[in-house]
Amino acid sequence: MTEETYDRGAQNERTALAWIRTSLALLVGVVLASRLAAEPLGPAAVVFGLVVAPVALLVLVLARRRYRRSHEALHADRALPDGKLPGLVALVTLLLGVLEIAYAIAART
Repeated sequence: MTEETYDRGAQNERTALAWIRTSLALLVGVVLASRLAAEPLGPAAVVFGLVVAPVALLVLVLARRRYRRSHEALHADRALPDGKLPGLVALVTLLLGVLEIAYAIAART
């Protein structure tokens, strides 16, 4: 694998950093939302955090792997990686939204 960037703008490197920031933001969001929802939702919020936080960590690991695969594909003139990582981010975001809705309903009653 060559160490030099594919282009002068370093788009692949900037995209990798954006994925890392996104995955860390998701992880922090899951942990904070679980903690906030723990009082009105009880054990359900804790289970949510224990199930979804590792998925957010998986996004971080897959983001690093995606960068390496993209870097190699660009230099070898092959197809870029698929859209599984954006789908996983969308899933975590959706689950986080469901927890927030459950929190809002439980806190209201």
